[in-house]
Amino acid sequence: MGKGNTQPMRSRREAAKQRLEAQLVRGTKPEKVNGKTTSVMVSLLDIDKNRIGREIEAINNPKKR
Repeated sequence: MGKGNTQPMRSRREAAKQRLEAQLVRGTKPEKVNGKTTSVMVSLLDIDKNRIGREIEAINNPKKR
């Protein structure tokens, strides 16, 4: 990206955060078959919910690893 403009990265993170939050609200995720995403939605497992929570936390606090 470069040192100057961080706006594209910030907006990309916000878009990713919105998609993750929407998945949590819906309680579903796209199914993957042979490594390809399909349009079929499957229920989130507890492990998925935990992972999404960690990802959202990482987006909210990018310096904390």
